[in-house]
Amino acid sequence: MSMETELNLSLTPGVASRLATHRVRTEAKLLRQRVVKTAHDNPEPASEFQRGYGVLADQPLQVVKAAPVDTDARMSVIAGFRTIALACLRHLQSNERGVCESDDPEFVHQARVAIRRLRSAIRVWKPRLPEAFVADFDPLWQALARQLGETRNWDVFLAETLPTILAAFPDCPQAQDLTDYARRRCAVNRQVAGSVLSAGDYSRLLLDFTAALQALPERGTRRLDVFAPRCLDKRARKVWQLAQEALTGDATARHRLRVAYKRLRYALEFFAPLFPGDRLREYHLAASGLQEMLGQLNDLAVARELIDEALPGARGDRIRCWLDAHSDGLLPQLAGLLGDFHGQRVPWQQGS
Repeated sequence: MSMETELNLSLTPGVASRLATHRVRTEAKLLRQRVVKTAHDNPEPASEFQRGYGVLADQPLQVVKAAPVDTDARMSVIAGFRTIALACLRHLQSNERGVCESDDPEFVHQARVAIRRLRSAIRVWKPRLPEAFVADFDPLWQALARQLGETRNWDVFLAETLPTILAAFPDCPQAQDLTDYARRRCAVNRQVAGSVLSAGDYSRLLLDFTAALQALPERGTRRLDVFAPRCLDKRARKVWQLAQEALTGDATARHRLRVAYKRLRYALEFFAPLFPGDRLREYHLAASGLQEMLGQLNDLAVARELIDEALPGARGDRIRCWLDAHSDGLLPQLAGLLGDFHGQRVPWQQGS
C-alpha cells in the first residue's frame, strides 16, 4: 500500500474533502501556468484553440450562433459537462471581437447567450461539481452576464420596443427626448461592453475557468444518459410550478418563469444527441410559441424600467400605463400556450 493510500485511509471525511479540493485547485493552477506560457491573450476558440489571434484578426467579423453540442450517451457526467462548457466558451469567444469592434448589437446578444448557456450548464451539473468550482466561477460569470445584459436591454428597446411606442404615441412631446436618450445609452453601453471583454480580468477568467475545467475530477462512473432524464424532469417540474405563479403574479413572476424555461431549453439542447428522432424536434416546435410570448412580456417589463430611467415621474406616465395594458392583454394567450406546453409528451421519458 502506498504512502498516499495509507494517508487517505486515515483521514476524516472532512479533511479528505478539503485535500481533494486543494488538489483540484493545485492542478488547475499548474494547468493555467502551462496555458499562459502558450497564450499571448485570451484562449482562442477556432479549431480547438490552435489558431493564433493574428489569423482571426484578419478575418471579417461575423456573428456566430451556438453550434450543436457533441454529447454522447456513453460519456461520463463530468466529461459531458466539460464538452458543453468548452462549446460555450467557443461560442462566447467567437463573438468577442465583434463586441469590441462592431456596432452590430447581435454580437452582444450572442455573447450574452453563450454566458447564459454556460451558467445554465453549471446549474444543471451543480450536484456533480466540486463546491469550490461553482463558488469560484458562477458569481464571476453572473457579473459578466449582467454587464452585457444592460447593453442588450437598451439595444432591444431602441430597435424593437421604441418604434412601437412612437407608433402608439405619434404626438408624444417626449418622443425626441426618449429617442435621443436611448441612442446615447446604447452608444455608451456598447463601449462599456467592449471594454469589459478587452480587460485583463476577463482574460484571467477565461484562463482560470478553462484550467479548472480541465482539472475537474471524475466522480463515479454514472453515464450521461442516466444523468440527463433526471435533470430534465427537475427542470420541467420547475417550469410548471412557476407557470401557475406567472398567470396570477406580476412581471417578476413571469420573469422567473422565462428564466426557468430557458434553462430547460438549454438543457434540452445540451442533451439533444441522446434523444434522436422527431419527438425532441416536435417538443421544441410546440414550445416555440411559449418562448416568443415570454420574450414579448419580458421586453415590455424591461421597457417599463427603462422608461422610468429615461422619463422619470409624470413625463413617462402615459407610456408606462400603455406598456402595462399591453402586457395584461397578452396574459390570456400566455395561459393557452402554457396549457399546450404542459400537454406535450416529454421526449426524454420512455413510453411517455
